[in-house]
Amino acid sequence: MKDRQTAFSNPGCIALAQTPAQDINRLRRTVIEGVKNGNHLLALFLLPAENNGTDELFAVLGDIETRRLFIMRAPVQNSYPSITVDLPLAERFEREIAEQWGVVPTNHPWLKPVRFHESYRQEHHAQPQGMTDFLQPGVMDFLKAEGDEIHEVAVGPVHAGIIEPGHFRFLCHGEKILHMEIALGYQHRGVEQALIGGPDKRTIHYMETLAGDTTIGHALAYCQALEALSACEVPLRGQALRAIALELERLANHTGDLGAMAADVGYSPTAAFCGRLRGDFLNLSALLCGNRFGRGLIRPGGVAFDLDVGLAAEINLRLTKIYQQVEQAVDLLWREPSVLARFEETGVIDKMLAVKLGLVGPAARACGIEYDVRVDFPAGMYRQTPIQVSTWFTGDVYGRAFVRWLEIKRSVNFICKLLNNLPDGPTAVDPGEIAGGRIAVSLVEGWRGEICHTVVTDERGRFRLYKVVDPSFHNWLGLAMAVRNEGIMDFPICNKSFSLSYCGHDL
Repeated sequence: MKDRQTAFSNPGCIALAQTPAQDINRLRRTVIEGVKNGNHLLALFLLPAENNGTDELFAVLGDIETRRLFIMRAPVQNSYPSITVDLPLAERFEREIAEQWGVVPTNHPWLKPVRFHESYRQEHHAQPQGMTDFLQPGVMDFLKAEGDEIHEVAVGPVHAGIIEPGHFRFLCHGEKILHMEIALGYQHRGVEQALIGGPDKRTIHYMETLAGDTTIGHALAYCQALEALSACEVPLRGQALRAIALELERLANHTGDLGAMAADVGYSPTAAFCGRLRGDFLNLSALLCGNRFGRGLIRPGGVAFDLDVGLAAEINLRLTKIYQQVEQAVDLLWREPSVLARFEETGVIDKMLAVKLGLVGPAARACGIEYDVRVDFPAGMYRQTPIQVSTWFTGDVYGRAFVRWLEIKRSVNFICKLLNNLPDGPTAVDPGEIAGGRIAVSLVEGWRGEICHTVVTDERGRFRLYKVVDPSFHNWLGLAMAVRNEGIMDFPICNKSFSLSYCGHDL
């Protein structure tokens, strides 16, 4: 296909001028047909015009069969025919474009705000005239229903636990959930706008705090994008240390989630053990760089800290001991009938629906979807040392828990293999100058799933646009669908089994 002649591997970049330009109808058809043929819609965003030019809609697709990424663009005016009508997984992208730039996807089924901020362009709003005066977080139309025993339950945005703000509006018949709407955007920080004109000394810190529990994942996606723009090749030792840090982040969060899921069904033993063991994994990250979340480790060109033989042996020894304890704690979970009764056949998403919604990460793999960026679009050390994709088939709470357990086992084996065979040589190189007039895409399989960073540079090599897609962006709608026809008492366990990020969505 002509549109794919400029395809590249992950991470990669091409000159902006070489990006295939086409009319909006053709772009729309290509995206819809591409996804139906198994491609992944990685990003859909608007590049605003400069110098009296025209706005352009960009789509980034990933072709798993060829392991190649490709980009297309089309000029748009104030509106364009909605892609969501034929491709539901595009719905949040299009709502975001409308909210940010006032460019309306016509016939979009429900063009509600995503993050409740005014348009980035004055006097250019997607909402009807006057509506922007009332654009406050959570102030929106929710689906209504009337009848005997029909009632609404509102949860949040302030929650009882130490979690971030989000509002859930349940429409229930008795105790059964008929429909749930999710209103986010309470902590929109304007990060993508703040990144324009960079990179500068603040940029890496923005990346490390896009989603606090995904420090390594987002910092790595950012650094890969910069290295693609500067044609920088990270030394093998630096690649290995990056992969170890990414898997430690996965181990800590998966272990913590399994403990939290146990707590949500009142099973204290696994909850208590996993809460402590999560901290032990975080302490291994601290051994690498002095910070439990890995801040300060990943830098453009490589990593900021090396690992000597003694420290590598200590991490290896501690990792083995921690894993043995995790195995015991999780084995308790699988052996407890009362836990399995709450996990199995609860919050089911079948494979067909998961594909339709564009789910990623463990939530998708629990439905039998064999997609993992580490395997399908490998970068860095994952090209040298493959890791097996972990899948299950039930699509329920049990499936999402079990996939986490499989990934824990495989991440431990992966880290041990790297620690026993660390490449010699430097850990970093000077990344060099960033090329101007280019567009780069970088993918990382974070612990929640696919992370996509897309960067457009101006002629001076400064960020003209920086687009971040956190895996939560894809999966929030999956949670809303999973709780339909469930008892409202099962919402917490369904919610935890997805374990989505509020701040990663509210960028």
